[in-house]
Amino acid sequence: MKIKKTLLDGTKQFPRTGVIACQGVEGAYSSIAARRLFDSPSIIFCKTFEGVCNAVENGLCRYGILPIDNSLNGSVGQVYDLLSKRGLYVARSIKLPIRHSLLARAGAKLEDIKEVYSHEQALGQCSNFIEKQGIKAIETANTALAAQRITRDDVAAIASAECASLYGLKILKTNIQNDELNYTRFICVSKDIELYPGDNKISIMLALPHKSGSLNSVLSHFAARNLNLTKLMSMPTQGTDFEYVFYLDFEAKASNCDVLNLMAELELECEHFVFLGNYTEIE
Repeated sequence: MKIKKTLLDGTKQFPRTGVIACQGVEGAYSSIAARRLFDSPSIIFCKTFEGVCNAVENGLCRYGILPIDNSLNGSVGQVYDLLSKRGLYVARSIKLPIRHSLLARAGAKLEDIKEVYSHEQALGQCSNFIEKQGIKAIETANTALAAQRITRDDVAAIASAECASLYGLKILKTNIQNDELNYTRFICVSKDIELYPGDNKISIMLALPHKSGSLNSVLSHFAARNLNLTKLMSMPTQGTDFEYVFYLDFEAKASNCDVLNLMAELELECEHFVFLGNYTEIE
């Protein structure tokens, strides 16, 4: 098992700098997350989440930053799908508070805004404000990219406040998200398994046999070991007829022999089992 080999290689300290891939352009929330996780990282920007994965797989960078869950708008399905297909591992994660701002050109007024551009997740997180203002919402690939492309006084973007100074815009309104408690969880992915002192969260993915009690059987393994499940989510497998995979997060250390035995049992019991990482989550 790859986990045992990594453990035998010994643990080191999580690096404080490096080359990091993020989706979007400067000012994107992924780049803000990268700068919270690393000291002065060298960031390369990719057009898509898949491009971030490609950069990591091809050795252009050691890590990639991807948004995976939002407290208001749910999971980022595309990222979960990439995790299931690309063979990357979670080395660290961060729960980042998201404070969306409405940005526009210097001469714009809030009452004149007819269209707002942003990523679909940001639009969903600010749906109450958009509906109240009667503004047409248009999806873009990234929040910062939306800010970068504002060209008219009747158009605005939903993005981070940092984008205002980056792209010569003014902030028409701050904190326009539906709820003050708006957080996005970003994961830092690597090509190889990386284990560090203090890692206490494990993520796995599995597919179960189509028979009664299969999920209950899996959950009983965790109950028997008194392990705390912090996430249990099912998602459809793309290209299949209503087949699902399960994603589970639980509190544990991969260095624990009982936890290693648990994962060995799950690998035998499940039709498909993937270890996604043992890591620390920063808040």
